[in-house]
Amino acid sequence: MQILGRCGSVHLTTPGLRPDEIKALGKLVDYLSFNSLNQWSRYKEQMSDQVSCGLRINPQLSFVKDARYDPCRQYSKLGVPLDDLLALINQSPEALQGIKGLHIHSNCDSRDLTPLLKTVERLVKVLAPLHEQIQWINLGGGYLLNDPLHSEILQDIKSKLLHIGNYRIFIEPGAGIVRRAGNLVASVIDLFSSGEQRIAVLDISVNHMPEVFEYQFEPDVLDYDENGNHEYLLAGPACLAGDLFGVYTFAEPIDIGSRIIFPNMGAYSMVKANMFNGINLPTLYILSESGVIDEITRFRYRDFRRLCGD
Repeated sequence: MQILGRCGSVHLTTPGLRPDEIKALGKLVDYLSFNSLNQWSRYKEQMSDQVSCGLRINPQLSFVKDARYDPCRQYSKLGVPLDDLLALINQSPEALQGIKGLHIHSNCDSRDLTPLLKTVERLVKVLAPLHEQIQWINLGGGYLLNDPLHSEILQDIKSKLLHIGNYRIFIEPGAGIVRRAGNLVASVIDLFSSGEQRIAVLDISVNHMPEVFEYQFEPDVLDYDENGNHEYLLAGPACLAGDLFGVYTFAEPIDIGSRIIFPNMGAYSMVKANMFNGINLPTLYILSESGVIDEITRFRYRDFRRLCGD
């Protein structure tokens, strides 16, 4: 709230609402989508009047091949299964009294909005019997909104929803907006060969970009040239044998001191980065519109000690 002030609204949904936090959250958020019917039953009486309460729905439509990223995977922890909600509407609709919104999030890094359209068409089954009490719908995120056709599909989605009720419609483009807002800049601190592979050790670790190790994410590298003649395995300095970014080729050779730039790091790198075994976090800089670069945060050993309980 200190950041937004009066300029926006705060939406929250999480499988892990803590009982000791619920009252404070009730004063901070504008929209809260409960992740389960059990959450709603336990906490609805503790919500302040300023909070508009909703339910996160699992549409039970999977579009993501990798189950680790799929919100609608089998036995998903994310949202009330659509079938369960429909059964409750038919058997005990009074249990949903006070629910004013629905939240869905069924995709990840999709460049196509067609899955969202299919999800909305499925969601209509719920909206029909609840349309008199539902005031808003949050369509979630997981979409990279960078195609001119997206505006047409969004209009189609909007018309399908507004055909049933006068809903306020939210969408969370998230990474689609901020991903390009940051670069991770590394320096080569060692070069050597291991067998036939040339290895370039960087001064950053995959622990600063954990999805590389956790999900085998292959980050972009500036000046990467798939037809280049100079191939390197980019590696981090941690004791972890798998502290590797991947094999990249370049048109020109790199040397100790060369800069390796990972673009599109504005989404999750900072919030996931960690100080594994004391390897320091990268210093944060901001580039102003005038072209001036200012240092905003430099991490130090005391930050690592504080994380370890000192």
